[in-house]
Amino acid sequence: MEFESTSVFDNDVKKLDKNGRKKLKNLLEKIALQPESGKPMEHYANVFSKRTTNRRLVWQVNKKKDKIRLLLYKNRDGAYDALRQMKAK
Repeated sequence: MEFESTSVFDNDVKKLDKNGRKKLKNLLEKIALQPESGKPMEHYANVFSKRTTNRRLVWQVNKKKDKIRLLLYKNRDGAYDALRQMKAK
């Protein structure tokens, strides 16, 4: 599956240090192999999340287009609020 990202995700990645980027890269490699391996998000179709030490990666799987859309990678406190705001738009 191919990855595509939102502007929110891109901004979140810019804020990471070298170690944070490495953790994210490892996580993305695992997700590429098993896109639905994360925790399903309630009230969101085909949206999953996975936790790293203090952040949440949230993505959406589109099987028809064979794509994984990276929605956000934020601290836990801000992740779910940001996801709600994205849904509202």
